[in-house]
Amino acid sequence: MRTIKSESSLNIPEGVSVKITNREVTVEGPRGVLKKAFKHAPIDLKVNGDVVEADMWFGKKLQVSTIKSVLSHIRNMCTGVTKGYRYKMRFAYAHFPVGVSVDEGEIIIRNFLGEKRVRKVSLAGPLKAYRTETSVMKDELVIEGNDISEVSQTAAAVHGATLVKRKDIRKFLDGIYVSTKTTIEA
Repeated sequence: MRTIKSESSLNIPEGVSVKITNREVTVEGPRGVLKKAFKHAPIDLKVNGDVVEADMWFGKKLQVSTIKSVLSHIRNMCTGVTKGYRYKMRFAYAHFPVGVSVDEGEIIIRNFLGEKRVRKVSLAGPLKAYRTETSVMKDELVIEGNDISEVSQTAAAVHGATLVKRKDIRKFLDGIYVSTKTTIEA
């Protein structure tokens, strides 16, 4: 059954400006600018004062669910340009210490499970990655950025590069895992 009109709205936080042109959303804030296109979603997006409104006409239940998804993306963009996102990853190893370094937009992983192969993960977009000081927290990698999708995709790529293959994963728990997901500015 189709719903005649479905609608939802999102309040824009202070210090953030949102512009919508042909379902292309541009969010500006103190930390930068983020742009995302929602041309695949058959919804009407508009800005009324400090509120983003999303409407859908004659949508089925599954189609109507895209309204909340699009507004969640816009909310994440607003959080990114005001606070930013920080993912902290911890190294887990039983015997061979994992060596991780960050060089020119690339995370380099050495000595994983004692292998000679060097794993390289490139940073998606303008992200900042660094190792935490050993005196503060041993074996930690921090990935920071404004776009949550770029930060999480980079963290997933690092985790995926250190998956254990052809061994019993109940015994070989080595890898690099996401330990915390927070914002940069509290």
